[in-house]
Amino acid sequence: MNTFKPIDICFTWNRDLAIKASKLFYDWDMKHSSKRYIGWLFIALTQFAIVGALKHHAFGLLFIATFLVLYWYYIRWYIRKGMIVKYYDKSGLDEKEVSFTLREDGLYYDNRLIGWSEIQSVVPFDEGIVLQTLNQTLFFEKRAFKNREEQERFLEVMREKEKLKEV
Repeated sequence: MNTFKPIDICFTWNRDLAIKASKLFYDWDMKHSSKRYIGWLFIALTQFAIVGALKHHAFGLLFIATFLVLYWYYIRWYIRKGMIVKYYDKSGLDEKEVSFTLREDGLYYDNRLIGWSEIQSVVPFDEGIVLQTLNQTLFFEKRAFKNREEQERFLEVMREKEKLKEV
């Protein structure tokens, strides 16, 4: 007889937590996804443009290429962060109490089952755990779990279900 003990995950969702989660997953995704190869190509082409602009005194091209490099390395995150802040300011979701329960058949939120087939990946960080489903990305801070053992058990279940990605 299999007796699976449910794991409760409870926390207060707010704008700061959304920004923190987004930054963690954004950085991880840019280091581990195929997008990074597109980024490398983009930067290489931009650097060739900078060299060509300097060589031929094309200051307009130099300005555009320099702006693109700055955009790629710095500005993109701040645009994304601004969109998150604007969304939370308009949505009224700030300071919402959220509860999830991990059971044998999946993760429950508001009596809605997020089944194993919907969970794409689980990425543990020092700050917490990012869980990506087909439709959304969730973030569970470490303090959302009752104790460290529950967090470790959550990760073990995800490892058994082959959902866990290593950082």
